[in-house]
Amino acid sequence: MNQNKTLSRLALIGLLGGSASCIAGYQNQLSGPLMTLGKTTNPSTLLSVTNNPAGGESLLSKGESFRMGYFSSLGFGVEVGDVDNFIDDIDELTDALDDDGLSLDEALDIKAKFDVLLPIMGEDARTTLNIGLTAPLMPVAIRSDTLDGVLSFNLQATGLVDISLLDAPLDIEIVGSDVNLVTDSALYFKGGSVATGSIGYSREVWKPQVLDSTLYAGVTANVYHVTLNKQVIALENILEDDDVGDAVQDEFGENTVSTTGVGLDFGLMWSLPHGQVGVTFSNVNEPEFDYGDIGKKCSEIDDATRSSNCVVAQKFSNEIDLSETFVMQAQTTVEGAVFTKDKMWLVSGAADLNSTFDFVGRETQYVSASASYFPNSYIIPTVRVGMSQNLVGSELTTIGFGTTLFGIFNFDLSASLDQVEIDGTKAPRQFGFNIGFEESF
Repeated sequence: MNQNKTLSRLALIGLLGGSASCIAGYQNQLSGPLMTLGKTTNPSTLLSVTNNPAGGESLLSKGESFRMGYFSSLGFGVEVGDVDNFIDDIDELTDALDDDGLSLDEALDIKAKFDVLLPIMGEDARTTLNIGLTAPLMPVAIRSDTLDGVLSFNLQATGLVDISLLDAPLDIEIVGSDVNLVTDSALYFKGGSVATGSIGYSREVWKPQVLDSTLYAGVTANVYHVTLNKQVIALENILEDDDVGDAVQDEFGENTVSTTGVGLDFGLMWSLPHGQVGVTFSNVNEPEFDYGDIGKKCSEIDDATRSSNCVVAQKFSNEIDLSETFVMQAQTTVEGAVFTKDKMWLVSGAADLNSTFDFVGRETQYVSASASYFPNSYIIPTVRVGMSQNLVGSELTTIGFGTTLFGIFNFDLSASLDQVEIDGTKAPRQFGFNIGFEESF
């Protein structure tokens, strides 16, 4: 098999995974300017309402009763594991598995190389893609005299696709004069989409006489419609030109599970003339969502390729869950900011106090810091810079830069400081961007 054919197979798998997530959300890339600003409440973007539920009051200026997005955020991100030239190595291995003319010496050389590489690739080789979209005209914030507070509404969707390697020993099989390489190594695909509809309410709850300060509280109810799918695809089955595409599509269609659940967020925000501090408790009720089973009743599957993938999945039952329920874990996040009286200059930071796992199994716990200049002008651009670090899991540190042009157009980029070699070229291990249009504060 040539390189282009192998890459086309990987692209097919990625594309099919993408169809699970055609539509930011839970533990995914943050929306719009929040990619740079982090999990903070910043008056320059209404998307801040997706962070602390108590922040709605601070996102409407004095005398303002209504604020909305136009097309607030569309974003894409990719993260790769700490293994150089992962795709090149998969190409070489699949070519070797497909080679019927190997000599024993050639097979021994390839086996010696991949006996070292496969465990490393199984530990660190993975590619994660995400895409996020906020619905047009969202979010919306409305000041209600009747309720004596601010109502917020949002509708957004996110997709996440993760492909990693399950490594197994590479063996030499000799039948007569034929020398072949065989392995149970497989690609492990996990993906899904989350469509989230949110309704929030925030209001002033205490105004002490000292420090000219105000305490705000808020609650948000999030209705999650989660669609999840996972598959194990044996590397040797990727070579089956005529069958693998249909098998993967069939497995995707039969193994996709959709679940709807509700998550509750609570928040507090203490506002001062030149600063604010807040805390958010996300998904306190920890809603649960199911994956379809894999590696079960393999003998009842008629398709030979799917049956083979099922058997291989069983062999990795000590590494992966054949039956899995994803728990949207509760998380506590603290934030703080200092700013000038007009809030044109603002420095902020946020930190997750506990780690959680996203629905493809990545562990995250972020700490971030940012600075922004917000002139509230259609001529002078807004500028923001930020840095964040995942304290667990990948432990990547990323830097972000964003700007707002003409008072409404947001553009933000982020990239990791750590790099990896891809096809012989150095690139950041994580890269993402968001664009969007928002009503100015």
